[in-house]
Amino acid sequence: MPRSRQRHPFLASARIRARELTRRPSVIALFAVQFLVVVAIDVESALDLTGAGIGRGDDLVTTGLTVAAVPGALIFGVLAAAVVGAEFAWSTERALLARDPRRPRFVALQLTIVATLALAWIVCQALFAAAAGLAVHLLTGDATPAVDLGAAGELWRPLAALAASTMIYGLLGAAFALGLRGSLAGAVAVLTYGLLGELVVGPLWLPAGRWTIHSATTSLAGDGALTVDQSLWVLGGAALVALVAAFAVYAGREVRE
Repeated sequence: MPRSRQRHPFLASARIRARELTRRPSVIALFAVQFLVVVAIDVESALDLTGAGIGRGDDLVTTGLTVAAVPGALIFGVLAAAVVGAEFAWSTERALLARDPRRPRFVALQLTIVATLALAWIVCQALFAAAAGLAVHLLTGDATPAVDLGAAGELWRPLAALAASTMIYGLLGAAFALGLRGSLAGAVAVLTYGLLGELVVGPLWLPAGRWTIHSATTSLAGDGALTVDQSLWVLGGAALVALVAAFAVYAGREVRE
């Protein structure tokens, strides 16, 4: 075994687990589903010449990035819950804790794997948005530009929204899976929070509805009521809460067969 693996067994375990997950059909399927969603929204935006559709008249790449940031991050939250919950379904939790009984280290391993997958998700979805925008633009004509050159400097906003929302929902999915000890329960919980809490209850509970992850992500992407600074504070606070919760909810759990 290479000396680097011996010196850093934690990173080696995370690397092996992440590499194994990237080959799973279920993981690849979720990447593909999100890509199809981006293509569908780009086509809708390109054909809606009034700019009143989902894309709101944005260029196609910005539209794709925004779609990947807002509903796409919720899909990644489901993926994160499935990945972390698999440790309980496969009964590997006991084996991992037998080698290293420190519970924070077990949680840190799961979060490292989720963060690695999140980076892959962010890069792939950004490339998907660019490729889909260019392809749809070429297929449908010049009605909607692939990239608005006049506003190209603002592309950092949907990119930042994509990165932030993906990481946050990934942390939430991991926390739910750790607390509920399972993939299905974790996935249902993160979907319930994202769809019911963020999109239904949040807007009805003013003014708190302005300070949800969905609202902050939308604002950071360039189409919301919050400023950039306010959006970053909300998203940073949500990330901190999700990170602390991931460790806290597992600390009191008993290890079961």
